Amino acid sequence: MVPTSPSISAIAFPVRRVPLDPLDRMGPSDRFAHDRLSPAQRDWLAALPMQVRPAPSILAFHARPDHDEKYLTENIVDGGLVRAPVATIARRLKNLDPAVRLLLAGHSHRPELVELPGGPIVFNPGSVGCPAYYDPTEPAHRSEQGSPHARYGIVDADGESFSFQAIAVGYDHEAASRRAAEAGRVEWEEGLRTGFIAGSA
Repeated sequence: MVPTSPSISAIAFPVRRVPLDPLDRMGPSDRFAHDRLSPAQRDWLAALPMQVRPAPSILAFHARPDHDEKYLTENIVDGGLVRAPVATIARRLKNLDPAVRLLLAGHSHRPELVELPGGPIVFNPGSVGCPAYYDPTEPAHRSEQGSPHARYGIVDADGESFSFQAIAVGYDHEAASRRAAEAGRVEWEEGLRTGFIAGSA
């Protein structure tokens, strides 16, 4: 997540840590964000913790609890993301505190709600502003939500019981697509307009 106004940095609830590579090693998306942020905003992002525990039974993070760039509920298969087997997801969480019953995750930009046998539940609401992307990092792959809607989630917690709302909101995605084209990001243009990335991976 990238702060788009000075007020967002005043929010007490931290969002995610953003590791910053040297400029000569940044990918196009990181460089795009870097060039539009002030030094103070970059410092604020870099200082965020890798994970947040808003309640004893809830843990929030970007990708995995112990890694900021590896998928939790997905595997890369034939150039795309597919849901990983439950045993694989559980293995990726083998060091998780057993008191945690709900994991709030992101990274893949794909909506997922997975309840592992015996817990926990993993909830990824999808992406608000990037419904599809292509990652050239080996193994190269694409992630596609399948529509241009902005997605977010709401969780209602009642003790150890949780209910979920996965929400897809229509907005002027054509305008967002045009802005991506003006910025020279052809792949973002397509993803924002359709929710798909064609011809990649």
